[in-house]
Amino acid sequence: MLHGVKVMGAIAALTLCFSTAKAANYEFTAGDVGGVWYTTAAGLSQLVQAAHPDVVLKTVPGGGVTNPAKLQAGASQFGLVQSIFATAAVKGATPFDGKPNPKIRLVLQGLAKNYVHYVQTKGETRSIADALKQPKLRIALPRAGSTDEYTFRFIMKHYGTSYDAIRANGGKVVNADYNDIVSAFKDDQVDAFFVLLGIPGAAIIDASQGRAAALGALPAELVEHLSSTYGYTKAAVPAATYPGLQARDAATVVTSTSLYTSSDVPNEVVYKVAAAICKDASKLPDVHKSMMGFACNAEAMGDGSVPLHPGAKDYFAKAGVR
Repeated sequence: MLHGVKVMGAIAALTLCFSTAKAANYEFTAGDVGGVWYTTAAGLSQLVQAAHPDVVLKTVPGGGVTNPAKLQAGASQFGLVQSIFATAAVKGATPFDGKPNPKIRLVLQGLAKNYVHYVQTKGETRSIADALKQPKLRIALPRAGSTDEYTFRFIMKHYGTSYDAIRANGGKVVNADYNDIVSAFKDDQVDAFFVLLGIPGAAIIDASQGRAAALGALPAELVEHLSSTYGYTKAAVPAATYPGLQARDAATVVTSTSLYTSSDVPNEVVYKVAAAICKDASKLPDVHKSMMGFACNAEAMGDGSVPLHPGAKDYFAKAGVR
C-alpha cells in the first residue's frame, strides 16, 4: 500500500512538472511601479491566468513611448500604450520620427481613459502656462519615455520653453516614478507635479494627504492645441473626483489606454488573453476605477489605425462582435 502511495505521489509530481513546463510565459510591459498602468497590468494578468493557467503574463515597468519599441523588438509580448502613441509608433510619426514599428497589433482598444493632472501647492494660482514662463519653477514628472513626460514636452514646446530653459531660469525638474514624485511633493522638494493618470489617481490622493494641494485646470487654448495637433481628447476632471483639491470641474485632456501585442505572438495566446479579459469585463473596475464602462464591443476592435491581431479578431468574430 505504501509503495502504491509513493507511485501515485511520483505520478502526481511528474504531472505537475509537465503541466508547469507547458505554461507559456510572456512579458507584459506597463508603466512605473506605483502607477495606474502597473496596477492595471498586474490585475489583467491575474484575470488571464485565472482563466488560462497555461498563459502567464509577467508585469514589468515600462512607459508609454518605450513600450511600442519593446513590443517591436520582442523584449515584451504584451503592453499598455496610449492609442494616439500606438498609431504614431506604427507610422513612425512624432515622437517616433523615422522609426516605424510595424509589428504592433491591437488586442483591446479603450480599456481606460487617462487624464492630464497638473497639481500644485494649495493657494498657488498660477496656471501651467504662467508657471512655465516664471522663474524658479520646481516641478516633478515621470521619467523620459513615458506618455506623461512626452505630453509635458508637447506643452513646453507650445509655450516656447524647454528643460534647459527652466533650469537656466533657476528652476528644478525632477523625473521619477510615481512614488518618488509624491515623496518629492510631500517633502517640499517641488511645488508642482504633472502626471497622466486614470481617475481617481492614487498618486494624487496620496500627495494631497501629505501636503495641501490643488488641481489646476489647463488653459482653454492649450486644450485646443493638444487636441488639434496631437489627437488628445478634450475633457474635464469632475468636481467630485478629488474633494479638497478642486471646487469645480477642471479642464484637461485625456488619452485612451489600450492593450497591444506583437504580430509574433501566436493567435491562440492572444485569443485567450482577449477572451479572459472580455469574459470578466465587469470585474475591471475592481482592478482600477478608470476601466469603469469598458465593454468588448465594436469600439474595442479599434478604428484600423493599428491592425487588430488575428487572435483578437478571431475572438470578436466568435463573440459575434462586428
